[in-house]
Amino acid sequence: MQTNSPSASETMQMLTAPLSPEEFFRDYYERKYFHGTVQHAAIGELLSIDRIDEIIADSELPPTSISMAKSGQSIDPAEFTFANGVVDRGAVLDGFRDGATIILPQLHFADGKLYEFCLSLERAFGARTQTNIYMTPPGEHGFGVHYDDHDVFVLQVAGAKDWEIYGDRESLPYRGEGFRKDRDDVGQLKDQFVLEPGQCLYVPRGTAHRALTHGDEPSLHITVGILVQTWADFMLEAVAEASLRIPELRHSLPRDLFFDEGNRAAHKAEFERLAQAIADKASFDATLAVFSGNFVRQQGSRVRGGLNALCSPIGPDDRFSVRKHILYSFEDATEDGEDGKQVVLAGASLPLSDALAAQLQARIAAGSVAKSDFSVEDEEELDDVIGSLVAYGLLVRD
Repeated sequence: MQTNSPSASETMQMLTAPLSPEEFFRDYYERKYFHGTVQHAAIGELLSIDRIDEIIADSELPPTSISMAKSGQSIDPAEFTFANGVVDRGAVLDGFRDGATIILPQLHFADGKLYEFCLSLERAFGARTQTNIYMTPPGEHGFGVHYDDHDVFVLQVAGAKDWEIYGDRESLPYRGEGFRKDRDDVGQLKDQFVLEPGQCLYVPRGTAHRALTHGDEPSLHITVGILVQTWADFMLEAVAEASLRIPELRHSLPRDLFFDEGNRAAHKAEFERLAQAIADKASFDATLAVFSGNFVRQQGSRVRGGLNALCSPIGPDDRFSVRKHILYSFEDATEDGEDGKQVVLAGASLPLSDALAAQLQARIAAGSVAKSDFSVEDEEELDDVIGSLVAYGLLVRD
């Protein structure tokens, strides 16, 4: 059964209200921070302090599932883990009592609501998304002034935070180009405000900021990271793809490239010739196919309900809906030297006969599928494909 989770458009409207998503992308995205003052009850439904308490008390906690920070400094994991690396749950809570922030990175992989929330945003941004959770005691802060190397939305769940917004980098940072106190100037304080429960804040990568718990209650917030790919990433893939048609790009660099100043002009001329060959032969369509295919394949699976649906044979009139927020694509495929079709989704590429491919694409686009909708000669192929689409999470039983 489908859950009653918000649609992708509803999620975006919540993050950007009172702006429309179109206004947000036009005026704020990758440009400047945005503090949404609308308070949304749905944010409190994503997470709670009781849920954090349950996770710390009862969930499996591998060493990478939790970290801590206090007064602008990360805390050595040795202070809240045993010698064998297992998390010391009592030490985590004692650290919180002493003023440390509890951080649960990538919690969406262990929490269905957060995971579905992340999936709902991926088509809107054309990028992977993630969550980090921050639970901070009253009067404390986890990190000092810094900027992030990816855009973030902050969703205040409980308590409140005093936010400080500082300056921006001259250019957007690359992934991995993190803030360094000894190198980066945060600029002047530009704004201060309180982020109240249910409110959202957008901070683009490269904008320096700091957050401190406001008032006498602990603060719980969700940070949603937008892990974009850049034109630089796309162009690098375009060069790699073009090298399949430019044999000279696969030759080794000249042995004297680094050492013989006399040959520099000849090497520069060869570089310019190859750059022109790339410009002539690089294919936007081929590069886009690689990027879009990888984007679909690398989306995390969402298979809740699949096991129940597969515990008994799927009947001809059993009806399935296309699961919300799951990415898929229909592509040409070559297998054993023969052209064919395939449906691509997270974790799988399923080959299809031409007859089934056309019908399946139409039914999935319509949002509803039953085996009795199809007219095919190969019933075994239909059974296998429908079952696989249930197993990999694209189809969910009505």
